[in-house]
Amino acid sequence: MTTLTIIHIFVEVTKTDQRKIEFHQDQVTGRQIKEAAGVPLDSDLAVRREGKLDSVTNDETVTIKDGLHFVVLPSGTIS
Repeated sequence: MTTLTIIHIFVEVTKTDQRKIEFHQDQVTGRQIKEAAGVPLDSDLAVRREGKLDSVTNDETVTIKDGLHFVVLPSGTIS
């Protein structure tokens, strides 16, 4: 019997709105994260790593792990 791995990530839409999202795979695109979080596809998305924000485009595939934090920002915020 195979166990399905569920990976939980957090998407900060605003300071008071942090959404816990589940994925069953560790490779997802920025688009999949935005769709799962219910945010506009034209908003900017960044992953928080070591205190820095790294931009994630809609078509970019990222490797996620439990507890990873992403931040949604208005379009054009991240260059």
